Amino acid sequence: MKKALVILIILTLLFGGCQTKREVKESNTFHKLIPNFQYFQMIDRNNGWAIGENMGENKVFITIDGGSTWITTSTSGIGDIRGWFFMDSDHGWILYSNGTLYRTENRGKNWDADEVPFDMGKLFFINSNGKYEGWVLKEYGPASGNVPVDVYRLINNKWTLIHKGELPNSTSASPNPLPYEGEKKSFIFLPDAKTGFIATERRDPGKSSLYMTTDGGYTWNKKDIPLLSKLNDKYISVYSLKFVDGEIIWPISAFDDVKKDFAILFLVSKDNGNSWGEKASFIYKNSPRKIYVLDKENWYVLFENQLLKTNNGGHTWKKLNIPQNTFQIQFIDNKIGWALASTSTGTNLFYSENGGYTWDKKF
Repeated sequence: MKKALVILIILTLLFGGCQTKREVKESNTFHKLIPNFQYFQMIDRNNGWAIGENMGENKVFITIDGGSTWITTSTSGIGDIRGWFFMDSDHGWILYSNGTLYRTENRGKNWDADEVPFDMGKLFFINSNGKYEGWVLKEYGPASGNVPVDVYRLINNKWTLIHKGELPNSTSASPNPLPYEGEKKSFIFLPDAKTGFIATERRDPGKSSLYMTTDGGYTWNKKDIPLLSKLNDKYISVYSLKFVDGEIIWPISAFDDVKKDFAILFLVSKDNGNSWGEKASFIYKNSPRKIYVLDKENWYVLFENQLLKTNNGGHTWKKLNIPQNTFQIQFIDNKIGWALASTSTGTNLFYSENGGYTWDKKF
């Protein structure tokens, strides 16, 4: 109890209030209610962010004690949170449904608000030689599994449309536009600020694909990946690409409708996405909910109430039990990890310090 009180005092001192360009101030609030998080991201063993609900409103939360204690760090945003990106423990961006993008550089103590030409999408930022480069994949909302998109880039502190995607019954698209069909599941750029990728998932067999840019997002081309072509009769699900130590690792799963099993594959590119090969694969009877790549060696495949992990780049896999109804996991190394699980009243956060073999409840 004494330790919790000390932590609360520290959090209150660190986050006494926040302010946007609109001169709106709100006090951050100690999170005493039953948590209901939809997403969390730990930066290190102590510091992390979360998106969730507090008294029926979308809120941003922070922790400085490994997830035991959370406070709301209010952006004064109106509407639903429809996009976010957390670069480190200090820098974060939050996009609201009213077309306002909030930015903090001091762990949520202060927020700057900008009106932007998008209200939904995937955000991505990099720190390039002390300068922040930013992109947004604007989404128009799903329609029968299809998501039209545009690409915006932060140029001279202004969000500029640099690529107009394909829209049904429209002639305003860019040359060779990003397709209307499919759900765009992953959107990343490499540190060179020129090379980027969009992984697109289609409901038709063999139609999922990868699009690549080499000019910072102005033009996009579909990559010809022979390994994907061999799966043209499979239903391919795509997951987030990860750039680690000069390699790009892209996990996918392919459902065989005849054998009723899933081939889980990890594709790798060692030349910035120009060519791709298979790094590892295995067959499993259940459908993956999420696949996470930590680095070249440590990968995690989340199934319903089960977790598979490898610490040697897919050569061997270990089966672990996880808290019931877990829908997100994150490890920061091969020992320290968290699991977010849904409950009838909200969510619970669990913590492991032995690689996921045992879990302790944080809240």
